[in-house]
Amino acid sequence: ADTVGMPGANCSYCCTEAPCKINPAMKAKGATGNVACDHWHTWKDDIALMKSMGLKHYRFSIAWPRLIPDGHYNGGLGVNQKAIDWYNEFINALHDAGITPYVTLYHWDLPQGLLDPAAGKGGWYSVDEATGKPDGWILPEWKAYVDLCFRTFGDRVKTWITFNEAWTFTFLASGYGKAPNLPEYSNMSTWPWVAGHNVLLAHGNAVEIYRNKYQAVQKGRIGITNNCDWREPKTSNPEDVAAAERAVLFQLGWFTDPIFGKTGDYPEPMKKLYGDALPEFTEEQKKMLKGSADFFGLNHYGTGWVNYDPSEPGDDRSFGVVSHDGLPRGQSVWLYGAGWGLRKLLNWVKKRYNNPEVILTEGGWSVAADAPAEGARDEGRVGYYANYTSEVLKAINEDGCKVTGYFAWSLMDNFEWERGYQERFGVTYTDYILGPDPQANGQYASKQPTAGKQVRRRKDSSCWLEAVWKDNALRDVKGPAFTGCVASSVFNGNFTDSFLPSCKRMVKVSKDGITGTVTCGNDCLTDACFGTHAATFSGGTIVASFHPSLGLNGANHSTGYWNNATGSIDWGGGASWKRITETATVENLV
Repeated sequence: ADTVGMPGANCSYCCTEAPCKINPAMKAKGATGNVACDHWHTWKDDIALMKSMGLKHYRFSIAWPRLIPDGHYNGGLGVNQKAIDWYNEFINALHDAGITPYVTLYHWDLPQGLLDPAAGKGGWYSVDEATGKPDGWILPEWKAYVDLCFRTFGDRVKTWITFNEAWTFTFLASGYGKAPNLPEYSNMSTWPWVAGHNVLLAHGNAVEIYRNKYQAVQKGRIGITNNCDWREPKTSNPEDVAAAERAVLFQLGWFTDPIFGKTGDYPEPMKKLYGDALPEFTEEQKKMLKGSADFFGLNHYGTGWVNYDPSEPGDDRSFGVVSHDGLPRGQSVWLYGAGWGLRKLLNWVKKRYNNPEVILTEGGWSVAADAPAEGARDEGRVGYYANYTSEVLKAINEDGCKVTGYFAWSLMDNFEWERGYQERFGVTYTDYILGPDPQANGQYASKQPTAGKQVRRRKDSSCWLEAVWKDNALRDVKGPAFTGCVASSVFNGNFTDSFLPSCKRMVKVSKDGITGTVTCGNDCLTDACFGTHAATFSGGTIVASFHPSLGLNGANHSTGYWNNATGSIDWGGGASWKRITETATVENLV
């Protein structure tokens, strides 16, 4: 990627000449997030997609480097107004579509200006040079950022999440390749616990600001999302049982005990095994952390077996070795599914923390696909969600767990960190329209997403999930209860436009199910749609090329999605074309 000249890019290790050197942790060499899903430009189409699904809740993150590019608030001078305007428009559009936003304040994107080890800028790894203990150097800038978010968006955002998966960007980033993956912070015996400590204090400070300044007026709630795969003892041997318990406690409990536990401190077994490596909280900090969440955010994907091995302490010091015998694997090498594991994890949370309200903020299954039609038939992902949601229902109804939400990861295929675009987690297929990225190098530099013409297609998993939230009941994954998403032939017919009710539209799909036309007749003379225009189809997606300069509502690559509940096409510009029953002839239209 080309990061030369970006805000904060004058650090000691920053790139000085593009294309920049590839981080050695990247598995997909040359993959970049330069375009990714192109959501910055296609968000109106993407909200139309959500609306067509009947989606009522959408979780997304705000990018700190977009709002404050170099990380320094500087009395407001460091704020990027263009980013403020974009998020305001996006949040407003979600509300207009009947979709409730759930906002994460930090999903791993740290402003470059706050991380430069040679200049004493340690980001989350910041320590006092004299003592080597976490010093919270980043906290003033963090507090200015979160205060800006609460103040600017809190009138419309009622659920805030401070951090997404602190374990991932502290533990895995300190030696396992997750960003920032810097040699200076790759000593696993020290740096994860330093970073985790600073993050917990940042969480506590953010909650304190929200509760003291905004919560009473804005009537919202705030929490944190942590992640954990379930670890099941491989045998009933007490040593295996203890090792499995430590594996969960030292990952999840590391961040949740200080918040949901009784003392505001780390788990006692962790303190005993880690000794001086684990930083200490002051009594004031413990008081701040204890109870600093209005709900328990939890990301969960898979399960593994654990057996005790005294010769293998592991970097987490649990003395547990993980295996996955007999468990189905997703496309990702780390993902092994077992819905019962999620149920056990929910019960673990219930027992340890007195049954808090749990929002499952992520869960998903990766399935390989190279084309939209192939990707749309994601039977493995449908099975995953059917299995996992059924186990969540058991946890609620049979075990009494207070689970109030489940978010699927993710709405669409996207940039999967060091794996680039090789792995697909979306319930919507993203046709990236791959091409060369002149700002990248490496094996995959010639096959990167391009902007302007990307196409989304709903997968069967999204249509199954829609059926579940529409009926508020689980649905069989086989016919006749579930037959998948609609075919493109559903678009054949005549329509009225919510913006111009007198202007009739006719859509024709060719026999190939891919090509066709959109025709708008003489009653549409003043509309960009007037005339006959080429269209392409992919399942429940229509893409039409209207007027070359304007297009439908201002875009020459107009995308619409079939809304099965309303029998209409939802367009990115906000229009909805409702199917009409009367017959319109081509003669009447042209």
